[in-house]
Amino acid sequence: MSRGNRFLLPYLILITGLSFTLLIYYYFSKLSREQDKINFDAAVQQIQDQVRLRIETSITLLRSGTGLFAASDDVNAHEFENFVKQIELEKNYPGVQGMGFSRRFTAAEKANVVAEMKRQGVKTFNVWGNDSPRAEYNAIVYLQPATRRNQLALGFDMATEEVRRQALETARDSGKPTASGRVQLVQERDVPDADKQSGFLIYVPVYRKNVPLETVEDRRKALLGLVYSPFRVDDFLAPIAKEKKYDVSFQVYDGTEVNSANLLSAASNEAFDDPLFSDTKPLDVAGRTWTLTYVTKPSFAQRSSRSLLKYTLIAGALLSLLFAAAARSEIRARSRAEHSAEEVRKSEATIRNTLQERERAEEALRQTGEALRDANERALLEYERLLERIKALAQDCKGAVRDLSRAA
Repeated sequence: MSRGNRFLLPYLILITGLSFTLLIYYYFSKLSREQDKINFDAAVQQIQDQVRLRIETSITLLRSGTGLFAASDDVNAHEFENFVKQIELEKNYPGVQGMGFSRRFTAAEKANVVAEMKRQGVKTFNVWGNDSPRAEYNAIVYLQPATRRNQLALGFDMATEEVRRQALETARDSGKPTASGRVQLVQERDVPDADKQSGFLIYVPVYRKNVPLETVEDRRKALLGLVYSPFRVDDFLAPIAKEKKYDVSFQVYDGTEVNSANLLSAASNEAFDDPLFSDTKPLDVAGRTWTLTYVTKPSFAQRSSRSLLKYTLIAGALLSLLFAAAARSEIRARSRAEHSAEEVRKSEATIRNTLQERERAEEALRQTGEALRDANERALLEYERLLERIKALAQDCKGAVRDLSRAA
């Protein structure tokens, strides 16, 4: 790898690490959201099932009440009271305000019904709800347990109120359990406004025995009355939240439209500015549609694994920086080592050059010494030759002088 590319390696490692971190974050974010959605859907289904179960249980109780009338020729107030006591509504079925019986009778029978109820011990019994004359009444004659609130409802002609009348007529004509729309129960009359709750009722028709019930007209003629239960919505739904702490909040609307006019349950005081999930589900309640809306509470997000995702980013970024820093440190160390090695190589080359120069100088010196020796030797030789010549010349001169002397 070239030196320029090598210095880019830490940044490449950093970019790769951060990219991988983002990929891991996206994967775990998606996985966490899917798991949260599964948990949310499971909670929604559990709540939906709990509401449905409580409705079906209440309908079953009312059917048992119709069984009481089917098994007896004449159910009086005492017998009805004993029947409801055996059920122990307050203990076994929290949220159910009571079980009652609304008797159908004509205007001609009204006085006899009032007198009969007083003979059975309800001294203050009176049919009320609307003083205008009418051909038919559907007044509450029995309502247990005999709490102060339930006593307020005795004698109330439920057909005088539109929502109740529609429900009881539907139950009468269909022969099936029928829920009313949103109402304010008669029992709420003396309740402070701050404590009042929306309510609804479920009716199950009771027909005279041994009469045809094939057609709507047959059922209208055979109607004896209706076994029913009144419900305060928030009290009815409260056990669901008490049984298990859900991280999902829900509200109930009467009908298919979600608006404040149809709200059955109390408005939530919790603020959910940006819930993770929300859902809307319909629920059949004895022939009437409820709409349940669900949103996650802040506690849902706190228990979600999504809260750990930020640590994935932090850990990934730190590891990326760590690896990039380690690579950079390694590259710097390698560069320093290479630089040192290069310096060593240069030093070695310099030393080799110096040695070579020294060797050349020594060789030149040696050659110069040899040349000097050769020159000295030649000079000595020439000197000796010169001395020989001088000596010979001297001999010659000496001989000439001698010869001259002799000649003289």
